[in-house]
Amino acid sequence: MSQENVEVVRRALDVFNRGEDALDLLDPEIVWTTTGLFVEPDIYRGHEDVRRYVEALRNEFEELHVEPDEPIVVGEHVIVPARLTGRGRLSGAPVDVTFTLLCSLREDKIVRIRNYWQKAEALEAAGLRE
Repeated sequence: MSQENVEVVRRALDVFNRGEDALDLLDPEIVWTTTGLFVEPDIYRGHEDVRRYVEALRNEFEELHVEPDEPIVVGEHVIVPARLTGRGRLSGAPVDVTFTLLCSLREDKIVRIRNYWQKAEALEAAGLRE
């Protein structure tokens, strides 16, 4: 099951990078907790909230791209250190930051996403230490 979970997360990131909607890979009751990296920190619940969050990101930035590092599997969790690049839509300023996603899956759907600034925080939340 762990490799299948990794593939679901990879597909979701691929869809995001193409600028498309990945809602079919997310549970209808998804809960996404953000860091406030670019949009106010918040907890987004369900497909409509997630759509609103992603639209807000795309309104602020263009050429958004997430480059995932090697995923770490912990039970039903997939931890993905990643690099996000893009350009401010109004300022043209380049964006280049690292963060870590902690994705929890059930029955081939992502049911929870938590963004962390540091990989160590995500590992600890999943019950591991770096």
